[in-house]
Amino acid sequence: MSRANPDQERRNFERQDFLVACGWQNAQVSPLVDDASARKYFRLERRHDTALLMDFPPSAIHVDPHGIYDDPERPASVAPVLHTTELFERAGWRVPEIQASDEKRGLVLIEDFGDITFTEALQAGAMMDGTGQDGLYLRAVEQLITLHRFCDGGGMDGSGLVQYEPENFRRMLASFKIDYLPLIIADDAKRMAAITAFDQLLDDVLPLCWQAGEVIIHRDYHVDNLMLVENGDGGDDCGIIDFQDAAIATRPYDLASLLRDVRHDIGTDLETRMKQFYLAAFPDIDRSDFETSYVATSMVRNFRILGRFGWLAIKAGKTRYFDFIPRCWELILRGAATDLPVLQDWVDSHIPLSARVAPSLTNPASHEAEQ
Repeated sequence: MSRANPDQERRNFERQDFLVACGWQNAQVSPLVDDASARKYFRLERRHDTALLMDFPPSAIHVDPHGIYDDPERPASVAPVLHTTELFERAGWRVPEIQASDEKRGLVLIEDFGDITFTEALQAGAMMDGTGQDGLYLRAVEQLITLHRFCDGGGMDGSGLVQYEPENFRRMLASFKIDYLPLIIADDAKRMAAITAFDQLLDDVLPLCWQAGEVIIHRDYHVDNLMLVENGDGGDDCGIIDFQDAAIATRPYDLASLLRDVRHDIGTDLETRMKQFYLAAFPDIDRSDFETSYVATSMVRNFRILGRFGWLAIKAGKTRYFDFIPRCWELILRGAATDLPVLQDWVDSHIPLSARVAPSLTNPASHEAEQ
């Protein structure tokens, strides 16, 4: 009989020891589907109670989410989860309650919001009558309005969050150059020409991201991280999860994350109406400045995502995210011809249409024939 991995045995013991300390040692434990991070989640069930166990061992490989370090791989920590939970509670968001934690061992017991994400609700609505999409996105945008009013009222003061500058975005986009571009431009000279022009593009565009000001951002705000949570009054609240990478950054960041999500295409009509709904809550914001900032921030987000997809394929063997690559390029270019022509020019010059698809790990040069 083969013996379990000693490191895994040690981690299993640490989890069980933590559950004993929390009084959940007799709970039924079920692993939940993992995501693109090193965090693992387990649902605990005992009689009529449930909770979630977050397992984020300090030994895990964690990519610095904020572009602080030139070397992005950092020790994992649950400290940001504990800090941002308290902050967003003060801001008026419905976030999972922390029931117990062991920061040193990277274990946190949190409230279980159940399984009904906005994604699930949208799929159910589509199967019934298709009327739920607008309402759910309105609720999501309302939560951003709540947070941004909190910020405008002084909520960012003493928040303890990383405050982004253009250099943070530049470091985040290093992975796009290192991990993604080699997958689609195998020729060294062509790739170096694209990188040189890309760096100049960033010089021109990154400052524009701040034209509409800054707020606290969730940083991964989309329908997979929004949930319908029973509130005890016969209705449900908009529950928000996976916010541990919060920072202070450009105002449109989370709105672009929600409305230009590579996994969920809502169309340009709904996107426009949701932006108008948001801007109606902040009449002092210059619309032109906001639109430029929105498109520039969307560019940053989607180039970062492409870099992440490349990193996951190379470092973790996860290529399933390649299916989203064509949509990444569509979102990068949406509005660029009008609001960011320098972006349109860079893509047209260096990334042919044939390269804006899922790359081949075995033959990255296959896209270069049309360059």
